[in-house]
Order: sequence, then structure tokens, then C-alpha cells
Amino acid sequence: MLGLIVLPFIGGTAWAELGPIPLDAETDWLFEDEGPDPADRDPLEPINRGIFGFNEAVYGWVFDPVASVYQYVVPGPGRRAVRRFFSNLSEPVTVVNDLLRFRPLQAGSSGARFLINTTAGVGGLFDPAAAWGIEHHTSGFGGTLAVYRVPSGPYLVMPIMGPSTARDAVGGLVDGVMRPDTWLLAATPRLIMAAGSGFTTYDIERERLDALRTTSVDFYAALRSAYLLDRDARIEMLIAAD
Repeated sequence: MLGLIVLPFIGGTAWAELGPIPLDAETDWLFEDEGPDPADRDPLEPINRGIFGFNEAVYGWVFDPVASVYQYVVPGPGRRAVRRFFSNLSEPVTVVNDLLRFRPLQAGSSGARFLINTTAGVGGLFDPAAAWGIEHHTSGFGGTLAVYRVPSGPYLVMPIMGPSTARDAVGGLVDGVMRPDTWLLAATPRLIMAAGSGFTTYDIERERLDALRTTSVDFYAALRSAYLLDRDARIEMLIAAD
């Protein structure tokens, strides 16, 4: 649900000229002009709530029934193999973003994983690289922008794709362009692949979303808070690691 995002703009910060954030730098800029309260970071709330309502209808009428059939028909090992296949397609994205963050060792690790799992792992359905001690990690362009001090921007709810921020929306667009299937497949197969990737993510997250939905007075606000707080924590960990 949180995968490929399309937004036709990039903030005005000349991020390429700033360099990575030092390890001991302050991270208060994450909340510049936004405030720590998730509600303060949602200036487009009326529009976002409208899109959120549309998404909920699509999930309820389309995604949930398909996901239920998928879980019934495809056993757990098969679903995990499908998730590994789509994860393998994102390894080149991780390589590029690791290089943009000046992390050559991590880039080499992801490159090795892609070569090994694409060949010995039958297109990524299996993960022999992990068995050989080459562990998986992810690096997206949204995180790269954060390392180069680009603020998150306003909270956004994207049609079908769900919660995001302006920074992560741009990052998702760039990451999608860097995926090998974007360049190797025609438009229709590429659309099917993107839909499959998003669906496998939804399959993973569905139970947690249902739990949050049933325990929330305002599911929109609860999901917004959960997403922004989790994303901020991940960004701060990312900055500390760089």
C-alpha cells in the first residue's frame, strides 16, 4: 500500500549541494514549519480525508476479497516466495541510494544479493544470498532526500497507495523509475508488476490495518499518527546510521 508513489514535483531545496548530515547534527529540521503534532503536518486534511474514504472503499470492495482468496489459495511459503521476488526487484534501487549516501560497502552487498538471487535464487523467488551471510536492507530515495536535509513536507494520502509525505512521494516516484522492470517491460506488464508489488505489501499489512481500524475512534487520524511517527523514527535511525 505504501509502495510506488507518483507526485510531479520536487521541493526547492538544492539537496545535492548540501552533503550528508553529520552524525551529531540536530534533527529538529524534520519538523520545520510543521510541528511535532501529526495534525499540524496535515494542511490538506479535507482533501486527504476524501482520498482516504475512496481508498477505504477500494480496499473493502476489491483488495480485501482478493487478499482473502489469495491467502486461501496460495500457502504461506508461496506467498513468501512472491514477496521475495518483488523485494529482489528493489535491490538495484537500494544500490543506487546507498551510493548516493556514500555507502559503497552496503551498495556492494545489495548488488551481490541481486546477482545471486536473480540467478541462483530463480529470479528472486528464493534467497540464497541470505544463507551465504549477505543480509537484506532497504534504501529508498525518500530516505536519501532526508539524509540530504530535505524536510518531509505535508502529509499526503495517495489514491490506492495510502499514507505518504511530499518527500516520500517524490522518493517513491524516483525509486519506481530505477526498478529494472520499469525499463525491461512494456506498459501493460509493467502495470501488472506494480499492482502485484503493491498487493503483496497490502497482504502483509492487512491484519495490522484491521486491528488499528477496529480499535480507533478516528481511523484516519490514528493511521496518520502511526505512519508519521513510525516514519520519523526510521528517518532519525537512518541519519544516525549515516
